[in-house]
Amino acid sequence: MPGPFPFLGEVIWLTAEQGGRRNGPPPDPDNYAVTAFVPPHTVETGLASFVLRRFDPASYRSTAEGRWLLVENAGPQRVTPGCVVAVTEGARVVAYYVVAEVFHEQTRPPSRVR
Repeated sequence: MPGPFPFLGEVIWLTAEQGGRRNGPPPDPDNYAVTAFVPPHTVETGLASFVLRRFDPASYRSTAEGRWLLVENAGPQRVTPGCVVAVTEGARVVAYYVVAEVFHEQTRPPSRVR
């Protein structure tokens, strides 16, 4: 997926028993486009398109890059280091993305994941 990925963090996939994906992490680690929200907002108050890439599809916990697809990093979707993004498929939370770093386009170093 073209465009900058300004967030670097860790994705933690929920197991099926926790309400997550039945088959574990998605198999395509380069373009996982879904929806997400930043608590305390909810699916009803802060949902927006979100993309994860460069995660390890064989692991329930790994580093990943992230970005909002259609909205800016502002308002209900504003993330800063330490924020948690709830990753959803429909209304169901399937993972949490813990943001470690937020880069501006001009300060983004080369990718350090994978």
